[in-house]
Parts: sequence; C-alpha cells; structure tokens
Amino acid sequence: MSNEKEFSTKYTLDYKTYKEFSNGYIATKKSSIITLFVVLALLVLCIILRDYETVITFGVIFLIFAFLIKVTGRNKLQYKRYKSLNNNEDLETNIKIGKEKIISTSEKGDTASYEFSQIIGIIETKNLLILKLEYNMGIIINKNNLEGGTKEELIDYLFSVCNNLKKKKVTNSKRWLIVRRVIFVLFAMAFLLSIALSIINSNQMDNYIESLEQSGYEIEIQESVYNGKNTKQATISKDYEHTWCYLYEFGTDNDAKRNMEYWANQETDNNIKPEYIVKSSRNYQKYVIDDENQYVILIRKDNYVFYGIGHTQYKEELDEIVNIIDEEMK
Repeated sequence: MSNEKEFSTKYTLDYKTYKEFSNGYIATKKSSIITLFVVLALLVLCIILRDYETVITFGVIFLIFAFLIKVTGRNKLQYKRYKSLNNNEDLETNIKIGKEKIISTSEKGDTASYEFSQIIGIIETKNLLILKLEYNMGIIINKNNLEGGTKEELIDYLFSVCNNLKKKKVTNSKRWLIVRRVIFVLFAMAFLLSIALSIINSNQMDNYIESLEQSGYEIEIQESVYNGKNTKQATISKDYEHTWCYLYEFGTDNDAKRNMEYWANQETDNNIKPEYIVKSSRNYQKYVIDDENQYVILIRKDNYVFYGIGHTQYKEELDEIVNIIDEEMK
C-alpha cells in the first residue's frame, strides 16, 4: 500500500459512541480476561474443596459491586465528566490519517497529533475502529463515514506504517464481549451451586442425628469455633458404660481430615499401622484400631468425622452405632 494514501473521518462523541468505545476497549484487555479466568478457576477449586462460604462471599461482593456500577452508571459518569469540559456539548472531531501522522481536530479547534509508532493495537467494534495507544488511550475511527478508501484499505495501510503494532491482526471486540459474558454466567452458576450445596451440607448433620435418634440414641449438641469456622460436636449415648461416641461437623474438609489424623495418632501413639486403615480416599476415610485394650473407629466423610471409642470386650456396642453412621455416610 502506498504511503501517499490518506484517509479522513469524523465522529461526535455522544454517549452511545463513548459507551461503544469504552466497552470495546475494556473487553479486549487481556489482563482483565486473564483475571476473570483465574478467579473463575479459584471458585471452581473452592467448590471442589467444599469451601462454599468463600464462593458465596465472593458472589455477594460481586453482586453488590455490579449493582453499584449499574446504579452509578460508570460509563455515564465518565462521559458526563468529559462533557462538562466542553460546556456540556457533544463535540464533533475530525480525524485525518496522512502519510506521516494522525491529526485529530475538535469542533473547538483543539488539535492533537499522533505518530504511527504510538499505535500498539487495533480494535474493531460495530461502528468503530479503535487505534490503541499506551496508558489506556485510543483514537476513534468512525467506519460509517470513512473517506479515502474502505475499512480494509485503511487497516492494510495502518499495518504498513505502524511499526509498533504487536501483531498485524484486528481484535474483534464482539468475541471478547461474548467471552466475558460467558465467564459472568459461569460466575453466577458457581454462586448458585455453592448456595445449593451449602444448604444440603448444612442439613447433613440433621440427617445423621435423625437416623441415630430413630435407632434409640440420645444426642447432645455443642457448638464452638475451630480455625475461624463454626464447628458442631454431637455426643452420642445409649446407656452404655464402655463406649463413647462423637460426631463432628467441621467448617472444611481439611479441618476434618487434620483432626481425624490427630486423633488416630493419639490412639496409636503416632503409629498408624497399615492394617488400621480400612479405606482412604479424598472424601472418605475409615480407620479401625483394634488392639488388646482398645477398640477405636474413626470415619471421615467430607467435613464430618465420627470418633468412637470402646472396650475390646464390648465391640458390638460401637459396631451398632458405626453401622448406622457408615450407612448414612455412603
């Protein structure tokens, strides 16, 4: 393409044009997309680790933030600030793209010139081409009244003269806007899923207690705080003199696993033999410590731990309770 080619266009920076420019520019910022992906991945990880509280907290903060943006109207606020500098008028700006530089002239007569070397990217929206500059600045090109050639010819010309373009490719804002919307939908799904799973999880202790009470056991509940989260301890009894049983609801799976390992080490003098481990997986563990003078069963399901201590001569007392607990935890 010859460097003698010249193009010109004009635009009026009304609210519609400003919003299209702002949304198109922000939507294509890789840093914001990467941040959204990282946050989404962390939320999914929290769900896998059953840390629903963190996802719900993030969701609430995000909703408040989105509501404030909607109410205050970020684009409208920024646009009004710009407009106030121009006697509250929507000024027309003329853009001339010559063989040496780009010149912008406002209706008030203000002039700014830009070297082609300042352009680091090109974004296309429905009506605009945005020539990206550093520091989140951009030059607006109105595709609808372009003179001197077609949009494609202008792009080819810019590729030939802008030596600091990172790559000779026009970024389509529509695709990136769709990506952002998909991520926001996934945020909402993670938020709603965490609420549902949290409700189900909060009712699980009630299910365990109901099954035990239906089998004639008495339950006494105590609440405390462990590792910054609410913890419940259910003491299980049934006129037994040789068996003590407890069911714990911890705030997280890791808290439950940590305490189960601690109790197992206590009961074995830090010597958990392989034969004690009946099963061990990410969300379910069962230890049966059957020694000469003790009979201990530890079961963990997610963030719940059953801790049963009995005498070797009265194994059936503990086994009776364990059968109920194990059936519920499957």
